Amino acid sequence: MLLLSTISRRKKIKRVIVICLSVIFLIYILSPIYWVIISGFQKEAALEDRPPHFIPKKEIVTSNHYHFLFTGDIPPDSTLMLQSMYTMSGTLVYPAIINSLIIALFVTFINFMLGFPAGHVFARYRFWADKKIFLLMLATRLLPSISIVIPMYILLNKAGLLDTKFALICIYTAITLPFTIWILKAYFKNIPPAFEEAARIDGCGYFKMMAKVVLPLAMPGIIAALIFAFMTSYGEFVFATILTQTIASKTQTAVLAALAQGMSTSRGMIAAAATLSFLPPLVLAVIFRKHVLAGVCINLKI
Repeated sequence: MLLLSTISRRKKIKRVIVICLSVIFLIYILSPIYWVIISGFQKEAALEDRPPHFIPKKEIVTSNHYHFLFTGDIPPDSTLMLQSMYTMSGTLVYPAIINSLIIALFVTFINFMLGFPAGHVFARYRFWADKKIFLLMLATRLLPSISIVIPMYILLNKAGLLDTKFALICIYTAITLPFTIWILKAYFKNIPPAFEEAARIDGCGYFKMMAKVVLPLAMPGIIAALIFAFMTSYGEFVFATILTQTIASKTQTAVLAALAQGMSTSRGMIAAAATLSFLPPLVLAVIFRKHVLAGVCINLKI
């Protein structure tokens, strides 16, 4: 009985330690996000107070920063100093987020259309130099972006595609597609080929078999891969900064970086812009969290 009591006590202590460490880790991860969000709703003068207002009072809460980002109207009751902090670059944040979403969605769609069948082919079929082609394709992910951005700039400039969404879509697809194929190849190997063979025996052609059998079974892996493609293209910085010049193609990463470089730019406006920028991927992560976790867990077993 004494031994059982000691073992039970140790388990409880371990459980308490794990819970405490998990809470500390969550606070460490979430506290910067929380501070950015509440800073976007505080008056500029309140952001200068020490200690900071981690729980804002009613008198310092404002929506002026968001109002300016969407409309470009500077609050009429602001001081001249505060008015000077509202740079007109802030009005580019919302169009830049739309550009990022358009580019990321197109990249995600292309990843699905090309990565889904390619991953299946690499997982199920053997052909000449298949492993070499696959490794060569993955090796392109090892190239740092900064090493190829200048050649890409020259190439796109000569092709007349500089400062276009199409150029970024092509580049981001080339960056994300190898990883998408790698994830899906690993996922398809966990699906028994018997399902596909049974569908072919029942008279299904290749495309019908892929749509009716493989697609539903591989959905968690597909969503995990596509979420990665979306996040990568939505948050890419180097190509978006160097290869874009106007708001016709500038993404939210480039606009936010330029906005934050101002020495006297409103910190509340920057915080509001940052909050708007990370809302789309946050919503996607919450909606598809179960599929992403399922896809990642199965790939970790390989």
